[in-house]
Amino acid sequence: MKFLSQRRHAGVEAIELSEPENGDAADTKRMEEMGRKPKIPLTRRLVHRQAVWGLASTVVITWQNMLFLSAIALSSGGLAGFLWSSVIVFVAMFVVYIGLREKAERWPVAAGQYYWVAQLAPCRYAKPLSFLSGWKLMSSWQVFLAAGVMIVGNGVAAVVVFLHGSSPFWLPTVLGIITTILIFVVNRWCPHILAKAEFPMLIFHLLVFALFMAILLGLRKFSGLPYATPGDVFFTFRNGGGWASIGAAVSLTATVPLSSAIGYDCIFHLGEEIRGAATIMPTVLTWACVVNFTLGLATVLVIVFSVDDVDALLSTPLSQSGPVGPVIQIFATAIVSRPWTAAVSIMLIATLIPCCINSDTAASRQLWAFAEDGALPNSAWIQRVDEKNAVPSNALMLTLIAPIGLSLLNLGSPIALNAIISLVIVNLMASYLLVASTSLYSRCTGARKSPQELIYGLGHRTGIAVDSFTIAFLTASSVIVL
Repeated sequence: MKFLSQRRHAGVEAIELSEPENGDAADTKRMEEMGRKPKIPLTRRLVHRQAVWGLASTVVITWQNMLFLSAIALSSGGLAGFLWSSVIVFVAMFVVYIGLREKAERWPVAAGQYYWVAQLAPCRYAKPLSFLSGWKLMSSWQVFLAAGVMIVGNGVAAVVVFLHGSSPFWLPTVLGIITTILIFVVNRWCPHILAKAEFPMLIFHLLVFALFMAILLGLRKFSGLPYATPGDVFFTFRNGGGWASIGAAVSLTATVPLSSAIGYDCIFHLGEEIRGAATIMPTVLTWACVVNFTLGLATVLVIVFSVDDVDALLSTPLSQSGPVGPVIQIFATAIVSRPWTAAVSIMLIATLIPCCINSDTAASRQLWAFAEDGALPNSAWIQRVDEKNAVPSNALMLTLIAPIGLSLLNLGSPIALNAIISLVIVNLMASYLLVASTSLYSRCTGARKSPQELIYGLGHRTGIAVDSFTIAFLTASSVIVL
């Protein structure tokens, strides 16, 4: 990547000393000071912070993921293991994002983590570390998109199993491919409509959560169904995998909240399409994490109190049909009516469509930024922007490959697909880890001081503490996931 040797020091002092400005002209000036030429027209997609918040919340879908992966957590660590691992992970990941938001304010570019690594790493290692970070980011977001698409397919297949007792083995794959084509069409030819739809999609995201809470809390109480006792919820752990200790089982349970908290860097990769990105991105990141982690913990509490018998839940054929199966089983127990259970389940699965659309947006922008820096074969072709729709059309086209390819892989080996998807967590955590490591080096050596005028600047001592905690937590988490 030739830009690293040319841009590492270019414009950094100018950015630190420039007066804060607003509007498209200020954004363009900031981009040029960072050594990047704006290629997305100034008719930006995301002008209001509500739209950016909608994008972040619908991509990561924290509370939905906690639902879909609850069977894994309950079978591994039990009720208490699921609850306490979620609390620890969400608090820890919030600290991780506090460190990242400082860099997002300082360098608001679509390249995100790999650009920050290039700026913070020792000159000798800047290029290889940035290149490594970029490839991890690119592969992670392509597979992240594929994972969302496959959950849509598996979710609809689980509803078919619930209604008819079985479903064709190829149904999740076909539905995944159809979903992939749909989200490509929306991102490629309807970007301006999508910009206006971001906030309504957030409202839908929150309304379905409220419906979920009402069903599991209200209907269970109305139907006289038993709840788990506080003693079971807070103190009953489980070693469902036959691990050496309860601690090991609970540690593995932490992979569920980890996968539900990873991915808020999606905001960073839209940095060149957000008006006032240096201000909006860190603010939205903070509130998106606070709100969605709170919803995630609320979801965990409702689940653990609603499941009075873990073994009975996990032993049903529906629960064994895929990640959405146990959720439908919980709904069926509370609602009783099969048509209404199916309708609520479809509504829950519908919240994944905005997730897939916006994941495609983030994945294509990260791929486009990497190509813009000459890090990919045929980068000149990949980085082309359709001036009419203001989207990187060729990068969007390439994002079709991973979800369709992995959907087809699911026909031959679902286990292999699950193993590949687990790498999303590891690679994204690795990109965060590289930023924290190079940031710690920069703080300790004084190689690159943070400008004092940063709103979300951490300062020297707090920054060292946050970076050190991030390194320790992400290293331990990577070992657990692997």
